Amino acid sequence: MDARKDNHKLGVWIVGALGDIAGTLRIGAYALQRGLVSTNGMMTQVPPLNGLELAAIDDLVFGGIDIRDGTLRESTDAIYHQSRTFNHELLQAVSTDLAAAEDDLLILPAMLWEPGAPAQNEPSLRALIDSVRTALREFAVRHGLTHTVVVNLASSEPLPADAEGHHSLNGFESLIDDDRKDRVVPSMCYAYAAFKEGCSHINFTPSVGASIAALQELAQQSKLPHYGNDGKTGETLVKTALAPMFVSRNLEILSWEAVNMLGNNDGKTLKDPHKAAGKLKSKGEVLPKLLGYSPHAEVSIKYVPSLGDWKTAWDLIHFRGFMDVPMTMQFIWQGCDSVLAAPLILDAVRMSEFAARHGEHGLMRHLACVFKSPLNVEEMALHPQFEMLLAYAHDHLQAAAGRRAAIISSA
Repeated sequence: MDARKDNHKLGVWIVGALGDIAGTLRIGAYALQRGLVSTNGMMTQVPPLNGLELAAIDDLVFGGIDIRDGTLRESTDAIYHQSRTFNHELLQAVSTDLAAAEDDLLILPAMLWEPGAPAQNEPSLRALIDSVRTALREFAVRHGLTHTVVVNLASSEPLPADAEGHHSLNGFESLIDDDRKDRVVPSMCYAYAAFKEGCSHINFTPSVGASIAALQELAQQSKLPHYGNDGKTGETLVKTALAPMFVSRNLEILSWEAVNMLGNNDGKTLKDPHKAAGKLKSKGEVLPKLLGYSPHAEVSIKYVPSLGDWKTAWDLIHFRGFMDVPMTMQFIWQGCDSVLAAPLILDAVRMSEFAARHGEHGLMRHLACVFKSPLNVEEMALHPQFEMLLAYAHDHLQAAAGRRAAIISSA
């Protein structure tokens, strides 16, 4: 695996550390560090991306936060028993890694509130953010980290109403100081704490995160890279690869109906229509941008407990061809939500550290192919998005070759 040749440690601090995706991410990373599994699913192993000097998997150190009580071993045991996404032998093989990481888990139940809910006066927003910042700082010192990437893997939260304070950093900090929990949601607080502590930020959820102008201003001011929103792992991934086919053949899509079923904690959370709004918005925005028009396209999310982490999507595409003859295409996608997500997160984390090391900051648009709602990118088709990532890698490899040639010529 091509990687940095030094041994600097890269912190991965997970919001939602006891969730299914977080647990699978840890198990997979520890298994990679022990040489027990392959790198299948990781884009950074595809040429030319594997030519970049990315942080080594061996150098990743995991910490994180959750709102519910529990241990890392309990959460991974639950994934094993409910979904069988990894076998018991693999879980046992990394048990010492899980045990060693328990001290880097912060349980903070107060980091959960909903905009518009009755006021929660204690602890204040500022106190909660300070707790997160302290945890990040101690995590970095404890492990001698050279950089930390904060990754939001928490369950979807309700979308807050737009506020004037979202549009500038001064305004946002006023909302924090005024304890406006009706305007500041937890995902914003995590992003704010990350930037204040010199950490990169990845929002793999449909929650607001760092997408507001105020936090983008802070990222620029702090010279830190970040990106999101909402990891693209299943039905939407297929949609962004398949829809361009209809465009290129001038086949008019009349309707595209999608039913998504999943049984993990995310599925349970998304039973709440307020919490599902962000997810449905990010999934629903894709087709109009891809096609240039808006067919009838409904997306529904069903909670099916028995499925566990194995999400299933059924899509029906009704389209019109030559002589206006209507036709249909159907597909069923079934995959393990966390197994699809985990390698992309490893990719995004390593690319974030790479960007920070090279002095890049702000939005990492070259990671658009990872997300359903890529920030400040209008292109929705998977292939052109992936080309953006390849072009980024080519540019860095050419620059590195140029620097090596200059050193040789001056020797």
